[in-house]
Amino acid sequence: MHRLAFVAVALLGSGMASAEEPAKKADEKPNNCFYTVGGQSITLSIGARICRRQPAPYNDKYSLLRCNPPLDEIDSDVKRGDARCERYEGE
Repeated sequence: MHRLAFVAVALLGSGMASAEEPAKKADEKPNNCFYTVGGQSITLSIGARICRRQPAPYNDKYSLLRCNPPLDEIDSDVKRGDARCERYEGE
């Protein structure tokens, strides 16, 4: 009987240790931002800025996005040639 109790306690203890592991990983911040354009996955490093063309009828306007993560919109009325844009998407 004592062996059975010891095995049960040992199994519960090992289950708790593995349950703590995902909690630690959830606290870690990702080191990149990801998004897709036309089925293509694009990765941005932290701090990178990208300008994405807005959908029609606003074809001459871009949204400035920055990877913090997550990918945050900084400005939604950006024109092509803006110095804050490191690259342009959706052309």
